[in-house]
Amino acid sequence: MANGAFPQTRWTLVLSAKNGDAEQSKRAFDELALAYWKPVYAFLRRKGDSHEEAQDKTQIFFTHLLKGDFLKNLKPEGGRFRSFLLVSLRHKLINEHHRVINRKERAEIPIEPWYEADASEESFHSSLASPEAAFDRSWALELFARTMDRLQSRWAKRPALFAELRYTIENPGNAAKYADIGSLLGMSAGAVGKAAHDLRKQFVQEIRQEIRDTVASDDDIEEELRYLVKLLQS
Repeated sequence: MANGAFPQTRWTLVLSAKNGDAEQSKRAFDELALAYWKPVYAFLRRKGDSHEEAQDKTQIFFTHLLKGDFLKNLKPEGGRFRSFLLVSLRHKLINEHHRVINRKERAEIPIEPWYEADASEESFHSSLASPEAAFDRSWALELFARTMDRLQSRWAKRPALFAELRYTIENPGNAAKYADIGSLLGMSAGAVGKAAHDLRKQFVQEIRQEIRDTVASDDDIEEELRYLVKLLQS
């Protein structure tokens, strides 16, 4: 897609949540919260909040995000959605003024399934040096997980092959591994190698699209991808 043409990205979901009708706003809220609550939770946990405190603040943050006046001047072309979300979190939850929770409002916020989802300790990676590092690493983990989920849907007719090949994406060209998979599934090593090549190609396509949804232009995709891969290798 050419630069300047803006698809239905995370940015436009935020705008839809702010400017749309109630049903449209609810759908946008659910999608954003489900996709990005873990990095927010990771940041808060690394800052020292308990599991319960981080859950509460994460849920409240997304509610404020979609209601806040700071969205009125939002310009998607201004940068990465990852950076926008982190800056918004700092401004709205970390600042002491915004730590005060309105109990009446809190009681009216429904507990959604994303809020109760598993939040493993890896989500905030306690060995990392800063809350910002925990946020970014959790962001990278979630992006890669969503990419694998999308690939799994594409390979729904070959689930056993996908289950074996998903672990070869980071280690291509392993002929011995392909032979083992072929023996297990009744395929030739060559056929498995071809399938592995196709899967890696699809993985690159899918992850670039995931990143495209969060950056201002196509020019930013490769830089963001390199940064996220480096995070996962650290």
